[in-house]
Amino acid sequence: MKLIKIIVPFLVCFCFPALADNTDKSDAIILSTQTGIKPTTRINLKRTGVTLENGDVWVWGYRRQGLQGNGIKNVDKSSEPARVRTFVDQGLTIIQVAAGRYHIIALDENGDVWGWGRNRHRQAAGSITDDPYVTTPVKVLSGRKVVNIYCGDYASYALTATGEIWAWGRGNRGEIGVGNRVSKQKTQRITLPNSKLVVTMGVGERNAYAIDTGGNIWTWGDVISRKFCPGEKKTCNYVTSPENITSDLKVVSAGITSGQRIKEITGGKYFVTYLSDTGLVYGFGAIRYLADGKFDENALDEDDDQDWDDEDDDDDAINRREDKEDENDEIDDRKDPNRITKAPMSIIGPDSPDIKESVGYSLYCRYRGCVVLTKHKSLLTWGIKGSSKIITTLYGQKSTGAVKQRKLKGTLTKIDGGRESLYYWNEDGEVYGVGRGSQRRFSLSDNHNRDWNASRLDFLMDAMHNVYGKDYVLGQTK
Repeated sequence: MKLIKIIVPFLVCFCFPALADNTDKSDAIILSTQTGIKPTTRINLKRTGVTLENGDVWVWGYRRQGLQGNGIKNVDKSSEPARVRTFVDQGLTIIQVAAGRYHIIALDENGDVWGWGRNRHRQAAGSITDDPYVTTPVKVLSGRKVVNIYCGDYASYALTATGEIWAWGRGNRGEIGVGNRVSKQKTQRITLPNSKLVVTMGVGERNAYAIDTGGNIWTWGDVISRKFCPGEKKTCNYVTSPENITSDLKVVSAGITSGQRIKEITGGKYFVTYLSDTGLVYGFGAIRYLADGKFDENALDEDDDQDWDDEDDDDDAINRREDKEDENDEIDDRKDPNRITKAPMSIIGPDSPDIKESVGYSLYCRYRGCVVLTKHKSLLTWGIKGSSKIITTLYGQKSTGAVKQRKLKGTLTKIDGGRESLYYWNEDGEVYGVGRGSQRRFSLSDNHNRDWNASRLDFLMDAMHNVYGKDYVLGQTK
């Protein structure tokens, strides 16, 4: 049986004062469940499950393209969940994981960053290798004292204790933030125009955000609103260098006059959301992904995930889709002002349609929806509005476009996710999955979707108990 690790919080004693005095901005610290819960995984994978347990990275579901990380390119989706052996063999504790569509990066206890999986745009390995698949984790950043990691669809980011942002991967839409649109980007530092250091950052689908020590809010990559275009341009599709959007995200009535009052910032497909230090949540961008308390038949997306399963086993099909996205880079689909908010929209707070109280503790968004974890260990969800069962299950009710409080089994201790799935753990050591079940994410024997009242994931629990022992209680962050 593997020795059970005592996970010690990553103490950032070497960081500059702005970060040292604001520990709420460092997700790298694994918080006690006696206070609030923060995700230690930021996952945007399409068909793969990932979690951190006892300092180990566990992977299940779709595991082609090197995603398992154990030296084999393709692992059958019906195989049992497995740990990433590199970190076990080297005795490393992993404290945070992030992932794009087909790649994974991990932050270890020493502040170093590792990557593996699909690497066609260098999104997994950065400057280390140009191989299209990385089947065993490689160390992408070493000696930088990283405290936070993030992934867009095809790009990776690391925030250091000294306030630097490092990025690598696909830059066709300016995601790397270094002034160009190059497909394969090696590891580079993103420098803000005012040369200030960064306190916190977040990502959307093909863009990123940062808040500096002066409270300025910056964005680069795919533009979600024309308001985010540089001042000299009336319209634009991409911002290749950080652009200041502080004035656009102000909410004076809520006391948010700069980024200094923003605790977390994140986003998804054409939207950005942010959580204030008093628990308020605001959103900006595509209305169809925000909780406005309304339902508009004309503002719905098609359920465009339905045809992905067949492509997941075909590398050439994935290449064709990525190339097609590049061809569409010049298409501006943000022309309709009725589909983009004109000002920040209240999602949680006194002016919101649903949740009036300031309850937000941590915010997690990906692709088409968001989750808020509260100080009282409850879970709120919202996102794309539509009529399909999966949309209603994951994001809320069609009739209202509302924030929905989820009824969980047991007391919440940990949450993981993906583009169209969520996993939550409770104090009894049980785990439940919600959303799309394709590629055996919720069962080794079927691809059935799961609702909030579905049965627990015994196959995942059994695999972990086989390693840690039957008396080990899963899902408890230390």
